[in-house]
Amino acid sequence: MVFESLVVELLNRFLGDYVENLDKSQLKLSIWGGNVVLENLRIKENALSDFDVPFKIKTGQIDKLTLKIPWKNLYSEAVVATLDGLHILAVPEGSIQYDAEKEEKQLQENKQKELQRIEEALEKAARKGKEKEEKTDTFGEKLATQIIKNLQIKITSIHIRYEDAITDASSPISVGVTLAELSLQTADECWTPCILSDNAKIIYKLVRLDCLSVYWNVNSLLCCQDSREQILVQLKGGIASGAHEPKNYQYIFRPISASAKLCINPSAEAVLNSPKMNLDMEVQSIDIEMTKPQYMSIIDLLESVNYMVRNGPYRKYKPIVPLHTNAGTWWKYVVTGILEVHLRRKYRMWSWDHIKRHRQNLKAYKVAYKNKLTQTKPSEELLKQLQVLEKSLDIFNITLARQQAHVEVIRSGHKMLGKKGKEKQGGGWFSSLWGKKESKKDEDEDKSVPESINDLLTTEEKTKLYTAIGYSESSHNLILPKEYVAHVISFKLVTTSITIREEPNVPEIVNVQIIDLSTSVFQRPGAQGLKVEARLHHWYVTGLKQHGTVPSLLASLGGTESSLLNVCFEMNPEGSNADQLLNVQSQPVELIYDARTINSLMEFFQTNRGLDLEQLTSATLLKLEEFKEKTATGLSYIIETRKTFDIQINFKPSYLVVPQTGFYNPTSNLLILDFGSLQLNSIDHNDLKATSPTLSLEEILQRAYEKFVVELRSVQLLFSEPGQDWKSARKQHSSSQHILQPLDVKMQLSRAIVEKDSRIPKFKVSGELPLVHIKMSDQKLRSVCQLADSIPLPPTLSSTSSPVRPKIVHVRPVEAFDPRLVVIGSSASLEESSSLGSEEEFSDAREGAVVPSRAAVADEDNETPSEELTDLQLKFEVKEVVIELSRQDSQEKPLLVFSVSQLGTEVNMRTFDLTSTSYLKKINCDYCEVPDDQDQKLHLISCVDPIGSDLLKVEYIKIDKNSPHFKKNQDTTEQTLKRSPPADKPKSQATRQKPGEGLIEASDSGR
Repeated sequence: MVFESLVVELLNRFLGDYVENLDKSQLKLSIWGGNVVLENLRIKENALSDFDVPFKIKTGQIDKLTLKIPWKNLYSEAVVATLDGLHILAVPEGSIQYDAEKEEKQLQENKQKELQRIEEALEKAARKGKEKEEKTDTFGEKLATQIIKNLQIKITSIHIRYEDAITDASSPISVGVTLAELSLQTADECWTPCILSDNAKIIYKLVRLDCLSVYWNVNSLLCCQDSREQILVQLKGGIASGAHEPKNYQYIFRPISASAKLCINPSAEAVLNSPKMNLDMEVQSIDIEMTKPQYMSIIDLLESVNYMVRNGPYRKYKPIVPLHTNAGTWWKYVVTGILEVHLRRKYRMWSWDHIKRHRQNLKAYKVAYKNKLTQTKPSEELLKQLQVLEKSLDIFNITLARQQAHVEVIRSGHKMLGKKGKEKQGGGWFSSLWGKKESKKDEDEDKSVPESINDLLTTEEKTKLYTAIGYSESSHNLILPKEYVAHVISFKLVTTSITIREEPNVPEIVNVQIIDLSTSVFQRPGAQGLKVEARLHHWYVTGLKQHGTVPSLLASLGGTESSLLNVCFEMNPEGSNADQLLNVQSQPVELIYDARTINSLMEFFQTNRGLDLEQLTSATLLKLEEFKEKTATGLSYIIETRKTFDIQINFKPSYLVVPQTGFYNPTSNLLILDFGSLQLNSIDHNDLKATSPTLSLEEILQRAYEKFVVELRSVQLLFSEPGQDWKSARKQHSSSQHILQPLDVKMQLSRAIVEKDSRIPKFKVSGELPLVHIKMSDQKLRSVCQLADSIPLPPTLSSTSSPVRPKIVHVRPVEAFDPRLVVIGSSASLEESSSLGSEEEFSDAREGAVVPSRAAVADEDNETPSEELTDLQLKFEVKEVVIELSRQDSQEKPLLVFSVSQLGTEVNMRTFDLTSTSYLKKINCDYCEVPDDQDQKLHLISCVDPIGSDLLKVEYIKIDKNSPHFKKNQDTTEQTLKRSPPADKPKSQATRQKPGEGLIEASDSGR
């Protein structure tokens, strides 16, 4: 039967890369017998090479791997897989003595893995667009359902540990992940483990996770210097369980237990009364804790990993003698490392002998690979020749030569016998199982890979399999209703605790409690719809204990019937014309500033020394650039397909309380900042895509935007003395406690659907602020200053600490070959990229030859675009600003009132310039405390404003000197500040315009 071969191939593939002493012949015999028992499997030293970390496996072992397969009753009895004991100890690469032979072997293994990955990616790219999507109710899906129905998995006793005495020899660390048990069992409808009968219609699976934990030990006892047997004993004893918790372990994630219930109904789509798959996961508690030594150790390890990566190329030259009394040996190591890695390698690669030898190797490899493609069974001599050549060539050149050989074989009309099976299997249902078959050195048999299920099984075996899994070749796809929910995934986290403290067993600095966090996912295949809901019930944050009281920093104000935060994201939502829907609802939150807690928290994260993380930063920037590129590509696709996004965000008003002295108590003065309510809603998209031949160009351009409305209401600032009810004052429009009376802001945001059009701005922002009213008395001003002065400030860094010198991090391209650059069958780029087939003679370059600089090449490639696009158009106006100063005796009496009317600005940001026009319509200042008894105000500044005129108008222009119109239109002036008074100036009692005013230019083109 063919399934035995599939299991053998799977185990060889996934175990062979990581296990040393795997007996493949014995494994094959065991699988055919139905019982596989593998014991004491050793993990390879380079098993972590796929993760690109400078770590090696010191000791690693799989204690026991059991696989029970009832071949005679494969469709009715359970398949049981058990992994008992996986123990791994990793150490820094530099702590293991360099072995040239072993390192070379590991290097070639990693190269073969990368080449295989590239081959698979290229084949996938070649098949893209040619494969037809399979039906949703296919043979593969039914077979997977049958496998899950009869599959039971149990994994126990997992401990992966990393020990490091190089980062800080005085404080060694040990980091590890442990797992007591993970199991997948078949259950009945009451979720009791059982053996499922043949006639069961619904499959129930129970998943249990027991004691998953992460620890970070500082000043740890290390076991990496012990014998292999002692290391394994200590690793086994360090696994936390319900009955045992290791001593002296500093847990970051304390042991976590969880459970999941999986319900599968294979016939649900025919009845449509229940989901086809329902997964319900629940975690009772997650406890996260971090201390100051752990945080400092994490920072040190990150910096140490950076140095380990830098030291990698020089490791082979590093002496094994101590530095003391061996200075000459270490100086020789420094000189040799610099010469071999940087100087000699460079000269050697650009020498004519090396170039000639490299060219000959590349040509020989292409010819040999062509022979391999055209032969059914390559000879041992040919395979050995390819292996020798691959040692001297890098991954890029090997891949390039293979693709050129591929193209030349296609053009010559020969059949690619060596790759025939590999190509045809791509669309097969077991294609991934033979992904590495060609690269195996011990392949003895000449077998073509099966193309489909018809080649895999005989007619009798196929009939038996179809009957067992309930599949029929004549069955057709069901058209599912758009509202039918086929898959449901639910996750619930009851409690989460995050604690930060200085040392173990001391009061915590901050404790965060998250209560009842739940997430649900619903999929509707009929409408290609997806709905994700997340809900957070309560959130509490407490601070450092003071005066016998633990202060509250954050608390949710909603009742038990409402959730603090509700988030809903939906694709192709029901009852909406939008393509995507986002709904966010938040209840109010109370924030209280506690100075000692905030200061201690800032001190906790201060390191008092500079960090050098250049290598890690470079890698992070590379990932960020890739993410930005993918994100930009995704946004461009959304704009091109005109997908509409419906946003509904509503945040209830939250507030921040700042008490005097920085510690809240009922008898202290309080400064209350109310953030107000925030609403963000998208404007209806019903007519966004509607077009009519009667529409004008202006109306069409107005519809080329997605529009959103932002409203911020009741933002206010209050000052409250003991005994005053500030909570009631928050609900009033004006009171004696208000410093900033409630203000409202309304803005409209517009985003262009068409990105590059000079007629319309990419983004348009318009808004207005009706009134800003600030009211302050002399007594209140003194009290606010006293409150601010009484709050202790965070500690500053000591003067002895070395500042971090800013560095320019050059992001280098990844050296790994990108398969997207080469597509199978694209011969033009391959022939132009290299001239391996030509016999031109080469000679060394003349000493006086001029090589164009990178800057010159960059200038040729990056031409300045001539079309100017408008990136942003901003219009904002404040209708009125009132600042009222008063004197307080028994009650507040107005003293001075200053007001400004219609203060606004208009900004246009284009590709090469920025233009800003600011204006002021009216200004007044009144003195209210007059010497006589008449109820009159003394007008210190007054303005009579004719309709439509501006009191003051200022224009600012900034142009980029790289603009094509810089010298032509701006007379080489980069920045211009211009005051333009109107023709009919309003009369003002306090202002006079002097002769000569009106134009100020700042020319800094020489900068």
